[in-house]
Amino acid sequence: MIVDDRLETVLRTHAAGKMAGRTQLRQLIDLVGGVPLSAWSTQHATALERIDSLAGMLSDEECAAVLRGTTHRSAVLVYHFAQGSPRSASAIISSARLPEDDWIALIPRLPTTARGFLRHRTDLGERVREVLSRLGVNDFLLPEPEADAPLQVAAPAAAAPEAEGLLEPQSAVPVVPEQAPGQAKEEGIGAIVRRIEAFRRKREERDAQSPPPRTDGVAPLLPFGDVHTPARKPPLFIDMRTDAEGVVIHAGVDPAGMLVGSRLFATDPSAPVNCDEDMASAFRKRQPITAGRLAIAGADHVAGQWQADGTPSFSRDSSSFTGYLLRLRRPIALAFTAPAAPQITPEFEADRLRQLLHELRTPINAIQGFAEVIQQQVFGQTPHQYRAMAASIASDAAQMLAGFEEVERLVKLESRALTIDTGEADAAAIIAQMVEQVTPVLAARNVRLNVTLPSEPVTVSFAADEVERSVWRVLSVIASSVAPGERLSITFEAQPDLAALTLTLPASLQRLDDTALFAPDATASAGAFATSAMLGNGFTLRLARAELEAGGGALRRDDNHLLIGLPYSAADHAAQTHAAPDQHLFAG
Repeated sequence: MIVDDRLETVLRTHAAGKMAGRTQLRQLIDLVGGVPLSAWSTQHATALERIDSLAGMLSDEECAAVLRGTTHRSAVLVYHFAQGSPRSASAIISSARLPEDDWIALIPRLPTTARGFLRHRTDLGERVREVLSRLGVNDFLLPEPEADAPLQVAAPAAAAPEAEGLLEPQSAVPVVPEQAPGQAKEEGIGAIVRRIEAFRRKREERDAQSPPPRTDGVAPLLPFGDVHTPARKPPLFIDMRTDAEGVVIHAGVDPAGMLVGSRLFATDPSAPVNCDEDMASAFRKRQPITAGRLAIAGADHVAGQWQADGTPSFSRDSSSFTGYLLRLRRPIALAFTAPAAPQITPEFEADRLRQLLHELRTPINAIQGFAEVIQQQVFGQTPHQYRAMAASIASDAAQMLAGFEEVERLVKLESRALTIDTGEADAAAIIAQMVEQVTPVLAARNVRLNVTLPSEPVTVSFAADEVERSVWRVLSVIASSVAPGERLSITFEAQPDLAALTLTLPASLQRLDDTALFAPDATASAGAFATSAMLGNGFTLRLARAELEAGGGALRRDDNHLLIGLPYSAADHAAQTHAAPDQHLFAG
């Protein structure tokens, strides 16, 4: 799949009723649940809004049932649903499969109720459980006691009150086999006490490993110690907003206090935040800022040189200036090193283009088929107006498919994935036949044509259909571009290495340089030559050149002429070289 439009397809679909709403909610969670936070876009934010809308159509229990039944790996979904009802928060947390680092970054931002649901999970790592413990969540499922753990309690009754407060519901108590009533009671209480003692020992070991209290005057995170989270990467860009005085009132960086309250447009180099004169001048004139230079002295996260781009904003009622909307980027010279992009080879690009053409053919083939069904009245009588429209659609589709074939042929030739069929053909006879076909079209436009062709056969090592295809492309460009009353000449003669066909360029093409003449976007004049009119003269000449070069020939421009070279066959090469005059039109 080259283009993944599944999310866009679901967002275009309207969910009518609860059943469709549950289905679409499950689809969206499946599609969004695997997207990492760094890859979120505006489309994913739209999907999150749709998820909220669909969840509102369902009852609390129905929404929670959908969330429980869909496994996901999205910290965004966990954070989003954790702000809602306890049922939804419990369901989204139970179905999440997040890496340990994501849990560590997410847990401090969750509501207290949502954190409590995490104690029911048994797959959390030791680092995650430590973070939860520091935030006050200590009543995890009790661990199994060691097999030979001594019973460190005077009597079962003494432990009963503490056990009541620490145990999970009765489902967490191990089931013992049927025994005598007294023995079953004694062993059941003993097992409970052993589990409590194991839990106490594990908590004491964890507390012993906690870092000592801080002595630098900075308050620790509640309840004890600091939570050690991985170092954050410095931002590559920051969005911010200023007021009319140039003071930052909003900054898209965490925490925002690193920049909020700063004055951006001071030019004094000693100021904590200073800009260049061009940026300050744009601020005074209320003009857009482009590539302004900004220096920030502050926290390591935002300190250094930045490039600023922004637009002024004005109030709607009084049109008074209200501040700037800005984006800061690291300058290219100081930008953080990004991962090296995979090397894109011409072969890879050619393969991707061929795949794209293949995917485009599928819907166009379907459109052409439906149009032909309507035009031919396969399913019954059809009004003539619709039949005419269907015939036009089928014709346009056929032209598009033919254009795709030409594009694919050029891509294959230029990437050396396609070779030209070789053989032997009388090029003089083929060219004479094509000139005879194009002469009436030129005569109708009062074009005077001077043709010089050899009387003897000229055998070339090209298949006849390849000679006809390539030469006809060039003739079609010339015939469709010539103006009424112009004079053209066509000459075919033997050269030492190649049989040379020389054609005069029309005045409209003589004005173009070589780059523009062979440019793929060069348009053609309307006329009887559909190939040129559809894809342009430049594309047609480029394709003809690729075909000729793939077979050992050539196509190039010589001042006001186009020269086509066709290689001789092996049998005729020595004779043609001997008999040809001493001129080399294709030299160099």
